[in-house]
Amino acid sequence: MHVRQKCDSKSRRFVVLLSVVLMLILGVVSMVGCACSQSGTGTSSASASADASASASASASASASASASSAQDIMYTVPNVISLTQADAEKAILASGLRLGDIKREASETVPLGNVISQDPKALTSAKANSKVNLVISTGKPEQKDVQVPDLKGKTRSEAEKALADVKLVGVASNPEESTEVDPGCVFKQSIAAGVTVKEGTSVAFTVAVAPTEVAVPNVVGLSRDDAKDAIEKVGLSFDSTTVYNDSVQEGYVISQSVDADKKVKVGSTVSVKVSLGAAPPEEVVVPDVTGYNWHDAEAALQSAGLAVRYTGDPSGVVTAQDIVAGTKVEKNTLVTVTLASPVETVIVPDLMGMAAASAEEMVNNIGLVFDYSGDYSGFVVDQWPAAGDEVPVRTTVHVTAEGSRPEPPSDWTPADSASEAAMGAGITDFNVMNKITLGSNTYSGPSFAYAKSIVQAQYDAGASGVIVRKGSDDASQPLTDRNIDEFAAAWTQNIKGLEVQCYGPDEDEATVILWSYNGMRYCTTFQGYGGEEMTMSPADVQSVVTGIQ
Repeated sequence: MHVRQKCDSKSRRFVVLLSVVLMLILGVVSMVGCACSQSGTGTSSASASADASASASASASASASASASSAQDIMYTVPNVISLTQADAEKAILASGLRLGDIKREASETVPLGNVISQDPKALTSAKANSKVNLVISTGKPEQKDVQVPDLKGKTRSEAEKALADVKLVGVASNPEESTEVDPGCVFKQSIAAGVTVKEGTSVAFTVAVAPTEVAVPNVVGLSRDDAKDAIEKVGLSFDSTTVYNDSVQEGYVISQSVDADKKVKVGSTVSVKVSLGAAPPEEVVVPDVTGYNWHDAEAALQSAGLAVRYTGDPSGVVTAQDIVAGTKVEKNTLVTVTLASPVETVIVPDLMGMAAASAEEMVNNIGLVFDYSGDYSGFVVDQWPAAGDEVPVRTTVHVTAEGSRPEPPSDWTPADSASEAAMGAGITDFNVMNKITLGSNTYSGPSFAYAKSIVQAQYDAGASGVIVRKGSDDASQPLTDRNIDEFAAAWTQNIKGLEVQCYGPDEDEATVILWSYNGMRYCTTFQGYGGEEMTMSPADVQSVVTGIQ
């Protein structure tokens, strides 16, 4: 290429020299012509000669200018000077008929100091003679700075390469490997740890994860539940746990696992663990009531409940006491001591409230108890001890307090057309009765009303053997149970104790009237008496009356 350039240079010089010789010849010829003209014509000839000379000069000048312009229009090939030293590049440019242009200097990782990095125009393009060729000259490798290796874990390959390139490090992807540390396709390890300081340009290898088909089960026995869960899920397995009491393993820590450690299983398989609740609390049982049991039955009942048992006293007797109250919760196998004694005959104390004192005494004596009273023996019982329903040994003394006498019924009843009229006449608020009642197979309706002083009487037709009057009710009455009519008033006083009660005794010609007040309201029940006939009402029936009027 350089030889061709030298030949081209000689040719250009020859052309220029030839152009100059031709211009000189033309000038001589012109001058000879002018001389001849001047000798034949005189002044005019001289003038003509001058014009001719000027014309020849102009012609020569135009010819030279044309030759120079022709030389400048010749195109030359730009030489390739990349990687040459600056001096060799300059020689090559001049030898090609071009000129050296601007020089710039830049650092380069690959081009040695003083050599050409790039050129403008590009090599092997065409340029006019004397055109400038600009060069960029290498100042050598740039200064390498210290950088920190980024954390690549969890990044995709492209993200890892970009993160390294951003700090001028070189990423090198290793062959993918099975791993459950990260999602498949993400980096899980790198050759230089994150945060380490290295020079720019350092290579950092990294490995991308692929999903494994099987993994080894980690050993989680002895770990806390949370740590065990993390370890199992970290390798791509599912975690499940149950809790049990264990005396030797601390609460919250793994006792055992369903799959042995290091055994390989498919990814996604479940590993169950048992987690300790700590030592089991003592089991509690309820102490049964064995009062009244013989020794054999008491022992069986307590042992069946999970308790230990022993006795004191007479083994042929029955349990009269136990040192732990029935219903108490105690630890299993707790010792219960029972006291045995020979059986004692007992009776239930009757309810004497409201009875005549004489009748109360007779009832107490008939069941083997001892009667004692204070107050007016001709009166009625207003208090008793022991209380009704208590079980006591025979010959136990029952003390009652008796007061007053049975009040007499009023003698002047005033008829009324309705319950409300009777209630108003007696000064009782909102007194209502049933429109009909059923007693056994008989139904009675259309009650008549009367009042005397502060007492209201509701009486159905004369055949009715009993009437229950309730506030605000129009339903049939409750059934009655056996009771002697002569004791009915006292029994009523007894069964609705706690209320203010006044009773009027039975009579063959008049109805029995029972009146009571509750929360400031007064109510009454009437019974048609036939002397000695039995009328029936159970304690539950009586309670239903009390409930109904509330």
